[in-house]
Amino acid sequence: MADSSAAPEPDPGAFDSAGGPGPVADAGQGPSTLLQTLRRLDSGPRGLTEAQAEERQARFGANTLPTHREASWPRTVLRSLRDPFTVVLLCLGLVSAAVASWGTACVILLLVAVSCVLRASGEHRAGRSMAALRGLVATTATVLRRAGEDLPPDAREIPVDELVPGDVIRLGPGDLVPADVRLLRAQGLTVHQAVLTGESAPVAKDAADGAGAPGGGLFDRPELCFQGSSVASGSATAVVVATGARTRFAAAHGRGEARPEASAFDRSVHGISWILIRFMLLTPPLVLMANAALRDRGLETLPYAVAVAVGLTPEMLPVIVTMCLARGASLLARGHGVIVKRLPALHDLGAVDVLCLDKTGTLTQDRPVLHQALGPDGRDDSEVLRWAAANAWWTLQLADLPAPDALDDAVLDAADEDEVMAYDGVAALPFDPLRRLATAVVRTPGRLGTHTLVVKGAAEAVLERCVLEDEQRAELLALAARHADDGLRVLAVATAQRPARIREYTAADERGLDFRGFVTFKDALAPTAAEALKVLAERGVAVRILTGDHPGTAVRACRDLGIAVPPDGVLT
Repeated sequence: MADSSAAPEPDPGAFDSAGGPGPVADAGQGPSTLLQTLRRLDSGPRGLTEAQAEERQARFGANTLPTHREASWPRTVLRSLRDPFTVVLLCLGLVSAAVASWGTACVILLLVAVSCVLRASGEHRAGRSMAALRGLVATTATVLRRAGEDLPPDAREIPVDELVPGDVIRLGPGDLVPADVRLLRAQGLTVHQAVLTGESAPVAKDAADGAGAPGGGLFDRPELCFQGSSVASGSATAVVVATGARTRFAAAHGRGEARPEASAFDRSVHGISWILIRFMLLTPPLVLMANAALRDRGLETLPYAVAVAVGLTPEMLPVIVTMCLARGASLLARGHGVIVKRLPALHDLGAVDVLCLDKTGTLTQDRPVLHQALGPDGRDDSEVLRWAAANAWWTLQLADLPAPDALDDAVLDAADEDEVMAYDGVAALPFDPLRRLATAVVRTPGRLGTHTLVVKGAAEAVLERCVLEDEQRAELLALAARHADDGLRVLAVATAQRPARIREYTAADERGLDFRGFVTFKDALAPTAAEALKVLAERGVAVRILTGDHPGTAVRACRDLGIAVPPDGVLT
């Protein structure tokens, strides 16, 4: 995975002479402020007018990834003629026709036609299937557009390919980020950037200027979100700064579209072909010379020489190879739902001896599950899970969040529903990236004069608000660090008793807490991953895991999947 910090930084809103937003600026210039970005885009918080959007659509084009145009049917057939045996057979067919051996010429041309049509039809059918699948994925975005300069903006859904630089869009949980955007406002926003960075953990985003750590990489910039990422939690309003081929995702996509090299299968077939071709080219002249020397005959023996050449040529080889590959593609499509775009790729699949797999979304489900609930002594403690679940449930209910955070979802899945509902919710302070914690205020039935603050969040943020000796705090931080190094995600849980009151609770009340324990999470494994890895091992295929996650997280996933990782088996 490339280091994003070394990549040139896009200048949001800068326009180049070609009519597109300038995607690249010197990284040393530093990020633009929100006001500078809006000025360069000639936009504002109210979005574009319909006239501006139409003009920019014509100027920048559709917000789609650059794709290679599918080859037409005639072009696919012509491409099939490049096979060495096919070329030789065509030459022999022409020679046969030249010497009036029409039967031989017709048979040869029929074999060539069958081979080319079979291969071309398979590839053409696969291309149409891929196009149909792409057509099923119709994605929309919520955009603010105005009918005129002085009219208020109207929020409506439009296809993502109609977005243009300067559009103001709204994002919510589960939304795909449809273009490269600069945040205008954000509330508790976290996004998944695994498709760009390989990191499975959601990343907090913030609209404030200069909110990022100095010297961080491009994808670490909290005010920027990139096409291909998805919203894990929170909501935001953002302005589009790059679309289509000018996005970072499109740049990475383009680098992966290089023309593939010849496969081992192609090289083997071509090698055998050229050996036979050399014998075939050598034999007819020898036959002619032998007849001329021994029987004093000349060109009248040419049909016999051509017949010898045809006999040496395995005319059925292209047909047999193509039919076998087409049969394999059909079985994969019917039995496993796999679309084979190139028939020779089937041999590549069968010849694999080392398989490199992405962890996130392939071996794991890109969602966490609860691993353990631990007390301050590091032992299992169900009470910690009960408090964590109360925090997750009442924060979701009282803070009016559209959907639970992924970690909260994992807590609620593991908790006893009756225990969670034993409390009455009073108030909630939702998670935000600055505090790095969330607080729910609950009341235990029968204790009307007391409220309980239940705080859950990053270990450092929670522990610094707890009443602890420095030595105790250091020991607990070390315990959390050990679990993190073991590939687990760790949240701390604390509570505090407060006299019941009517006035609102604020972040200032998150002090003087009693530490309760930790809840730890691991990646949920794909249901079929372990069995698939077992089958690969039985068939002699070595597996290598590629990920942008912390090495400990990768080792944990491998261990859970039954993959042995030697001490020197992790490369970073």
